Amino acid sequence: MNSRTRAAAIAAGAVAVMLGMSGCSGAISSGSGGTASGECAPEDVTLVQSGRGLENEYYVSVDAAAKAFAESKGLADNYQWIASDGDSSKQLGQIKSILAKGGECVVLNIDANESSLVPAIVKEAEKSGAWLVTQWNRPDGTSPESGDSAHWVAHMSIDGVPEGYETAKALFESMGGEGSVVALQGILDNPPAKERFAGLQQALEEYPGITLLEDQTAEWDRTKAQDITQTFLTKYPGEIGGVWAASDSMALGALEAIKNAGQGGQIKVTGVDGLAEAVDLVKDPSSGYVATTQSRAAAQGAFGLAIGLAAATGEFDPEEEAAGHRSFYLKPVPIITAENAGDAPDPAAIDDFDLSDIWSEVGDPIK
Repeated sequence: MNSRTRAAAIAAGAVAVMLGMSGCSGAISSGSGGTASGECAPEDVTLVQSGRGLENEYYVSVDAAAKAFAESKGLADNYQWIASDGDSSKQLGQIKSILAKGGECVVLNIDANESSLVPAIVKEAEKSGAWLVTQWNRPDGTSPESGDSAHWVAHMSIDGVPEGYETAKALFESMGGEGSVVALQGILDNPPAKERFAGLQQALEEYPGITLLEDQTAEWDRTKAQDITQTFLTKYPGEIGGVWAASDSMALGALEAIKNAGQGGQIKVTGVDGLAEAVDLVKDPSSGYVATTQSRAAAQGAFGLAIGLAAATGEFDPEEEAAGHRSFYLKPVPIITAENAGDAPDPAAIDDFDLSDIWSEVGDPIK
């Protein structure tokens, strides 16, 4: 069984476990919890942000921005972060535990560990009357605007195709348009992983002198990426000129393996997410870290909660909003290279956002 097949089998098993736990089928159905019109006083709202874990700098920025938003609304004591640690069962259990105490005035801003978990989360939000905004992952064929639940307020993501494409182009250009690369993918169930890899494939079509030797999933994990890259270096001695990674965490793991192999700076690396460590390395041409992207962590943390809070307090009725405000990509930002790395914004800062307009960071709709 190859890595793709094995990953798919694991994901399928997780689906079965999640659906069994939540008592739902693959489809999302509306329950009887609450209505589409929120009636909560702001001071009664609990704000919940969930992601993989704070050992990852990206989620540190999401948490910091979400917390800053809560403070700006006088709701600092009403905010909590929950870490899934990459465990779908744990994440669903955490959400069910919070909602068991009453969900009518709970706002959930959830980065689901995998797409297959989202139907169960939506079911719990609908049942309890909580207000749910999802990030990044959702199954194909499901969306807030499809009428699956009045309480699934919005879904936001970042278009990964241009991210994967632009970072791949930067990598290939740094190699003179010739040579061989390997690729580290994220969790194969995750839309950002699929989109970013599609961007890589698009760039490969434009650079016939570049060969993709192999790709594997490192599941967004730095340690796994380091181990896989070490295997690549052993398997393809002297052949690898670049490592394309679907996230900075994985790119940093790859860079560590390259350094340990005594090839630091010789093999080029790119990532995505705009982690501060990655941006600092991009500033130094000798590091071999060619490019990353600007982080959208702050927008996801702040605006995810802002949209959910507005629904919970009745500022708008989700069912009356246009589809482009229910499922959307955040506005695109340029990639970061050595030329502009010194101008990269603080990934956790919310000062430049217009939070009085909860739709101010909305880009193209997700179709």
